[in-house]
Amino acid sequence: MAQATTVTRRDVLRTSLAVGAALAIPTCLFAEVSAEKAGKTLRWGIIGTGARATRAHIPAIKSFSDDMEIVAVCDVMENHLADGVKRAGDTVQTYSDYQKLLANKDINAVCIATPNLLHKEMVCAALDAGKHAMCEKPMAVSIDECRAMKAAQEKHPDLVVLYAMQLRYAGVWSMLRKEIEKGAIGKPRHLLFAEFRGDWNRGDVWQYDDPKLGRKLNWRFSHAASGGTLNEKVCHYFDILNWMVGAAPQRVSCTGGISVYRDGRDTWDHASTTLTYADGVSATHSLCMFAPNRLDLQVVGDEGSLSFGRGAETLVLQVKGKTQQIALPDEIRHGERGPTKGMETAVVKMYEDFLDCVRNKKKPWMDADKAMTSSKIAWLGELSNERKQEVAWDAL
Repeated sequence: MAQATTVTRRDVLRTSLAVGAALAIPTCLFAEVSAEKAGKTLRWGIIGTGARATRAHIPAIKSFSDDMEIVAVCDVMENHLADGVKRAGDTVQTYSDYQKLLANKDINAVCIATPNLLHKEMVCAALDAGKHAMCEKPMAVSIDECRAMKAAQEKHPDLVVLYAMQLRYAGVWSMLRKEIEKGAIGKPRHLLFAEFRGDWNRGDVWQYDDPKLGRKLNWRFSHAASGGTLNEKVCHYFDILNWMVGAAPQRVSCTGGISVYRDGRDTWDHASTTLTYADGVSATHSLCMFAPNRLDLQVVGDEGSLSFGRGAETLVLQVKGKTQQIALPDEIRHGERGPTKGMETAVVKMYEDFLDCVRNKKKPWMDADKAMTSSKIAWLGELSNERKQEVAWDAL
């Protein structure tokens, strides 16, 4: 199984892709929080202003105008930084060095939306700087990094860290779970998840200089930078499967590899993963990244089944040969979009949880344990493929 590397990690956001001095130097480093800024519960610095930050996180934060504001944005790609300013507002401060952003005393929370190999360093640095953190999924690129991040958070119990696996906050999966909890299908016995899609975004993406592969490439094509395809892409759905079952698996079996995209990457383009839970409950996830789009889940219980597919307007409940359509709320039927263009309902709910946790000193729903569990499944899957056998949960 490929291992993550730490080569050039400290340089990535400091020197290797430094932008012009006008963008690199912050307006000032505040000695104390200004009276105006102190009125907002959360004063955000956005680290990484690529597509996910500008299309999901920034719109969500701006929707909480009474409670949150964006103070600064940071990126090493000049065009991404400019887009961040455009989306966040012309008055925000700009940085190319995230450590300088963390030194800004007006900021008390950061959104980390950078490539995965930077998550561990940035989350730990944010905690050391006394900042709350919203970190994009997946948690990190290795199980050791995940454990280090959890340990760092435990040293700062008053700070909130939420890992942005927003499907935990999405209505359709919540409805599925509620139907299961109601006993609609009895005890879940087998779950089948199909995720078919095209290749990774090949557009304006940060290029990682991978020492193993010997060249720069889209960071999602590098196992060292992403932690692998299962970690980067399927972590969402491993978590959903665990949620539907109500537990973590005991054993993992997986086959995967590269069948189509033989362009020098070392991240898979297909995989089939089987999870075995207690009492013989099983789940299978099938990923194909060179297929027509398909995303559907069927949960089969000992008394019936529930299923949902992308684009559907209902959950389908089948019990004793009878089929019932369970209507989805409008927000789910319309793609889980929020009240304004570009806003995701699940992301807004995720920020509601974050705000509640900060105000009331609570633990977020999508915490380090859930995030680490979903990534661990990914790496156990790779280990299973490498060994050509099923592996136990404690193999990592």
